Formats: sequence, structure tokens, C-alpha cells
Amino acid sequence: MENLLIACDFDGTITRRDTLHIIVEEFGTRGLWAAIEPRLRAGEVTLEQAMQEEFATVRATPDEVRDVVLREAGLRDGFPEMVAWAERRGHRLIVFSSGFRSVIEAALAHWGLGHLQVVSHEAVFSPEGARLVWADRGAICVECGRCCKRHDLARHSRGEQLVYVGDGISDRCAARTADLVFARADLARDLAAAGLPFVPFEDFVQVREHLESTASLAA
Repeated sequence: MENLLIACDFDGTITRRDTLHIIVEEFGTRGLWAAIEPRLRAGEVTLEQAMQEEFATVRATPDEVRDVVLREAGLRDGFPEMVAWAERRGHRLIVFSSGFRSVIEAALAHWGLGHLQVVSHEAVFSPEGARLVWADRGAICVECGRCCKRHDLARHSRGEQLVYVGDGISDRCAARTADLVFARADLARDLAAAGLPFVPFEDFVQVREHLESTASLAA
């Protein structure tokens, strides 16, 4: 197999639970995402607008945020072994997230994976409120009409075949650029509804075993 760029979402993909929802449920308004998500799916608000609304009520210190995430998020089975396999084979595994760098890096370090490269937004937490800091994702994407992960993927590509692993709304546009997609939850449902191919997964043991058995992504 040629060298791969394995682009891996974080929330709900590497983690068992979405860390953004954990933070809002603990330190903001409970149940808020359930009210916002239908508007997001209907295109009434962008993902960034939804996140701004979701985090407007969050009041917490960075340590409080870190502690609840480490306690509640959970690591999806097989991810450390997946990272080790990719490194042995010479593949690059990068975390591409619409979440927050400080939260992601704290969780990865806790799990012994602090060396992984993270491409994401950021948030500054305090008892007075949360300030979201958006990463530069280039011009508005002609496919989805927002600044999305496609820009990050293109910026970090070295011409490898692209494997995308994700679960949610923020992964939809980027996943369509991949040579092979592993999808679960909302991403799997969206791709299935669009008639687009993907490999379903629930843990990284399945992802690694599928890649190990694939001689070529074009085969």
C-alpha cells in the first residue's frame, strides 16, 4: 500500500462522547444542542454559529473543562494501536477537528498520544465566559458554502492517498475528497442518504484491520 494520510476527526470519533457537548452540558445550558441541531441540519445556521450559540452560556476554568473531559469523554477502542500501526507503516495520522486544541491536546496527552499533530479551532475558558478562536480555514468552500476541513486537508497533503475517519456534520464535506472513508453515526447516515461509499466502523480495530487487508485503495 502507498503511504497514506489518515485524517481523523476527534469528537465522537477518537472519543466515545463529543467533548463539546460534555462541556456545555456540565458548564452551560443542558439540552441546548438538541434545540440547535435541527436548525443546523436545515441550513438555518452554520456550524460556527451553532457553536457560538452553544458556548455562549459556558462558564468554567480551563482546569474544570479538562477534568470533565478526561472523566467523561472516553477513548474509542483500538485507537492507540491504530496510531502505532500507522507509524510502523510510515503513514501519517493527523487529527482534524472542529473542536478546541487545548481540550484535544490535554486528552491525547492523558492517553499517551500527545505527539499527534492536531489541526483545530481553539477556545479560551474562564469563569466569565468562553471565547471561541477560529482557525484560518481559507476561503469559503464552493461545495458546502463555509470554511471547512477541506482547506486543512489540502494544506497538509503531501500527495498521499487520503483516508478519512469521522462521525459528524463537520466531516461531511471533507469526507467527499477522500479515497476511502470510514464513517459512523451522523456521517454514515448522511453518506448513505447521498449514495456515497464508505466503510462503517465502531472502533479502530475495525479500521486498522480493513486497512491491513487492503492492498490498494484504488483496488
